[in-house]
Amino acid sequence: LWCASHTAYIGTSFACAASAVLCGHHLFSVWNGDRRLRDKFGAQADLLRERTSIVPFAAILSGKQQLPPNFWREEMLRVPYVTILVGSVLAYLAHDQLRGGPAPAPAP
Repeated sequence: LWCASHTAYIGTSFACAASAVLCGHHLFSVWNGDRRLRDKFGAQADLLRERTSIVPFAAILSGKQQLPPNFWREEMLRVPYVTILVGSVLAYLAHDQLRGGPAPAPAP
């Protein structure tokens, strides 16, 4: 996703080539990591592969894994995440002031 968005934003042939190489590198890393786990742990690595997926959220959507009951509260409502969210929203709302432009017109 990162490669696709940056390639679309930059739009040069160099960005396309760099994205292709980066995707290839990650595919090789997945294959090599699976191979090393299989060599080291044997059948236990195959059990792990059956419960997981290299595609984001595919294991959850297919039912292979389940999120803990309090996932959103315990994982997503942490101080660093909330700080980034609040800071991003405030920076977005204050964008004109940060650029030195006029204050936004009040809502009718």
